[in-house]
Formats: sequence, structure tokens, C-alpha cells
Amino acid sequence: MRKAKQEAVPALLDEKTVLSHTIYFLRFALIVAVVFTHSRFVGPSTQYEGGYSLFVYLFTGVFERLPALVLFSGFLFFRSGFSIPVYGRKLKSRVRSLLVPYLFWNAAVLLFYLCLQLFLISRGETPDSKCVWEYTAHDWWMAVWGGPVARQFWFIRNLMVVMLFSPVFYVLVQYLRVWGVLLCALPWFLGVDVVLRMHTYTFFFFALGAWFALNKRNFVKDMEPYMGLSGIVFLLVAAWQVVCHLQGWRQVEWINKIGLCASVVFLIAWIGRMVGRGTLRVNVPLCQTSFFIFALHFILVGLVRKLLASFVPLSGWNCFWMHLLTAASVTLFCIGLYKLLHRLAPRFLSVITGGR
Repeated sequence: MRKAKQEAVPALLDEKTVLSHTIYFLRFALIVAVVFTHSRFVGPSTQYEGGYSLFVYLFTGVFERLPALVLFSGFLFFRSGFSIPVYGRKLKSRVRSLLVPYLFWNAAVLLFYLCLQLFLISRGETPDSKCVWEYTAHDWWMAVWGGPVARQFWFIRNLMVVMLFSPVFYVLVQYLRVWGVLLCALPWFLGVDVVLRMHTYTFFFFALGAWFALNKRNFVKDMEPYMGLSGIVFLLVAAWQVVCHLQGWRQVEWINKIGLCASVVFLIAWIGRMVGRGTLRVNVPLCQTSFFIFALHFILVGLVRKLLASFVPLSGWNCFWMHLLTAASVTLFCIGLYKLLHRLAPRFLSVITGGR
């Protein structure tokens, strides 16, 4: 009996495995959170009956999903050091892992819109948006890069830009150390949130990830001692944001950004601790579906929301359960389709997901 109990105790993982499994799990969890955010219903004011307005605000205004993913990207980009040959190899690998999927999914969305517009015209209806075959050079630029037409891929576009300019981040972090990271944070904390369609928090969190990598630091291990403090700060700031939202008070942006930073530290430390203790066992094959979910979910969410809204009145309670149903059904469908493609067309799946 004692032997059976001993075998049931999960083996402790080494620090590198804890780090990689924490990244795997949070990538998946945060992408599912993105699906959840995009599943919100927007309609008549009756949708805000009850607590639905607050429910949506908690997941769109309080809890940020993407900064941690940027930190992971900066860390992984610089993990093997930096030199001109390494830079060339990294860019070459990112062509496969980011640029090719970026172009494929934007082309797929454009093709979807084209088919939809042709279908509407064949029925004598007028499409809501400009027809694809009428696009000017500016329209094509906006569709492929400016928007882009696959809306969620603005995040991938931003990552590709900072990776292209990674030598700048290397110089700042390598020679200015922590001051270089703080310099990258300056525009964001000063309230300049977007520069040339780039979210400025991308500069800060990419530089922060680079700092951990170039200094051979394990950010999960380094953040774990601050789990309690960061959790308290995050909860206090979140409570303040909710009060401001309910009372209609003006938000103090730098306080919100401190709360965002605290949430990133808390989330990484909390998940890392559970992974390290064996409380959370990470299903790596499941987590590998995260990019496919990210790439496919946006159009599916739109279709499911439109279908549900055509049958169900947009009251507060209805919006709540339809929100949950949309997010869950789209996520499960994407996972199922990924598994099917992995079995039937693994090479094609590898191309459209960047080898994931």
C-alpha cells in the first residue's frame, strides 16, 4: 500500500523542464483566453442587463493576455545568444514559423471574403464591405499588413517587426542592462500606446524577455518569490479598475500598467510553481494546438455569434451563456480539426502553423 502511494507522487521536474512546460501551458491558456475575449456579444443596450457588462470588462479591460506571450517570444529569440550568424538563422526560422503562416491565413481570409461576396452578388445582394476585386494598392497594403485582414494576426505582425529589429534590442539590453529594458518601457508608461500600428508594450516585454535570455536567467524561478506580492498588487489594481468602470471615473493609465506587469509576474510564478510541484501536469501535445486555435478562431467566432444572435434575443443572461458556448465550441472544434489534420495532412498542417 505504501509503495502504491509512493508511485502516485509525481516526480519533481528539473528547472529547464518547468520553464518549458510553463511556457507551453501559458501559451495555450492565454490563446484560449483570447478566444474567450473575442467571443463577447455586441448588440443593443439590453445585452448589458445584469452583470454581463462587468463580466466582459473583467476579461477585456482588466486581464491582459498578450504581454506574457511577447515576453516568451523575446526570451526564446535570444535564448541561444546573439551574433550576426545567429541573427540570420533566427530570421530564417521565423520566416517558416511566423511569416509563412501569416501570409497563408491572411490569404485564406481574403479568399473567404471573396467567395462570400460572390455568393451575395449571385443572390442580388450588395456586400457590406468593398469587394476584393476592387481593392486599390492601399487596400491591399491594409489587408495584408496594415489591418491585417486576419485581424488577430496584428500580434504576429508586431512580433515579426521587433524580431527584425532585434539587433537594436540586443545592444540596449547587452550594454545598458536593466536601463535598456526600462528605456524600452518608457513610451508605454508615458502613455504612447501605439506607434506606427505597433503596441508599445511589445517593445518592453520583448526587451524583458531578451534580458532574461541574455543573462541566462530562468524567469519562472526568478519570479516565483514575488508571486504573493504581485498577486496582491494585481488584485488591488483590478479592484480599482472595476470601481472606476462601475462609477464612470477616469482611469489612471500608469496604475493600470503596473497592474498589468504584476499580473504577468503572478501568472508566470503561479503556474510555474504548480508545474514544479507536480500539481499541474502539462499536456504538451494539447498545448501545441495553441497557434492553430489562434489562427482559425476569429472567423469561426464571428460565424457562431451571428448564428446564435439570429435565434436568441441579446439580453444580459443570454449574452452570458452564448459567450461561454461560443468560446468553448470554437476552441473544441479547432482542437478537433488540428488533431484530424495532424493525422491526415501533417505536412500541410506544419506549413500553416509554422512547424508547430
